[in-house]
Amino acid sequence: MKKVFFIGLAAVLALAFFPAAGTGSAQTAPAGPFDKAFETFKSAAAAKDHVKALAALRSLLASFWSGSALLLENVRFVKGADNSYGMYAPREGDVFADGEPIYLYAEPAGYVIKRNPAGYHEFGFKADFQVADESGKVLGGQNDFAVLPFKSWNFNTEISITFTYTLSGLEKGKYRITTQVSDMNSAKKASCEKWFTIK
Repeated sequence: MKKVFFIGLAAVLALAFFPAAGTGSAQTAPAGPFDKAFETFKSAAAAKDHVKALAALRSLLASFWSGSALLLENVRFVKGADNSYGMYAPREGDVFADGEPIYLYAEPAGYVIKRNPAGYHEFGFKADFQVADESGKVLGGQNDFAVLPFKSWNFNTEISITFTYTLSGLEKGKYRITTQVSDMNSAKKASCEKWFTIK
């Protein structure tokens, strides 16, 4: 019983002399990479300085963008190749005829944007693809089948890309198309898989 009391007392003394992390004036967390921009946004928004608040939000987004992995969002089959960010006609279903064009829409994020000497923001993508059957056997594909450079006066983060696949000679059945997108200005890569059926 005495031994148990002693151990309990030692634990209490240890807690008294070594406070938990995050307590006390000496325990101040280091500033994070987004803290300054976020604080600027909060104070500007509170003061209703919307121009300054928006600039702070854009700075925050640019900081996140540079550290993010390459992402492919909202990947879906669409009805045609002529699309813009958020402006597309979704295709109902994933059943295609042999030789019918397949349009795949995606919204990349986290790509590297570089400013050139003329003041343009430059970014872009390269893409490879493979087609496999339901058992996983790769039937074909192509490296660098799409090379998509972009140039803009703005730091654009709302970009869409649409890939067109025209596949002939596939028997009726279910297939998987894997698309790997590479950032042209970094080693970042992202891939997506979509299943489709040839009727």
